[in-house]
Amino acid sequence: MGVMYPEYSEWLSRVRRSMKLPKSVKLLFDQGRLYMAPVTEAHSEADDSIRGQLAEQLRGGSEKLHVTRDKGVLPERDGYTPEPDVLVVDAGALGPGDAFVDQKHVHFVAESVSRSTVGQDYGRKLNQYAARGIPVYLIVDVLTGECVLYQAPKNDEYTSAVPYRFGEVITFAIAGVSITVRTDFKKIS
Repeated sequence: MGVMYPEYSEWLSRVRRSMKLPKSVKLLFDQGRLYMAPVTEAHSEADDSIRGQLAEQLRGGSEKLHVTRDKGVLPERDGYTPEPDVLVVDAGALGPGDAFVDQKHVHFVAESVSRSTVGQDYGRKLNQYAARGIPVYLIVDVLTGECVLYQAPKNDEYTSAVPYRFGEVITFAIAGVSITVRTDFKKIS
């Protein structure tokens, strides 16, 4: 199975380039299907804010962790390889040309909800991340103005789910490092 991932990565990169998609659209591949999801300004700003906050806090507390975006999490499960909007992975787990990371190196994922991905983010991805043992999953729902922090995965479910309204502060730990995320994100009207 490991041999197909570099080929899949190269193929998907070629498809994305050949389609000349604007940066406002994200191309996703799921169970043999390609689909497009819009990337709104609210979505982009929330993702950028989370990445910046995490990078700043992890820089001082741990050189063993790296903040990144849009990497596929392996191995494929049920024909699916999720690509979280934000990831915290072990430093050194990704090389310059890598588009995928093994689930054992992933400590945190975040997804910003869009109208076309709401079912995936609260459904399939939630179950996928829990089944992969990813300790922390944060959903930023720019449609409702809420976040949900999922922790403590067991089988394909998280045993803890705490909702927050935009404007509240979320605290949790990533690999023993205490993290605070301000949720001053924009809601789509």
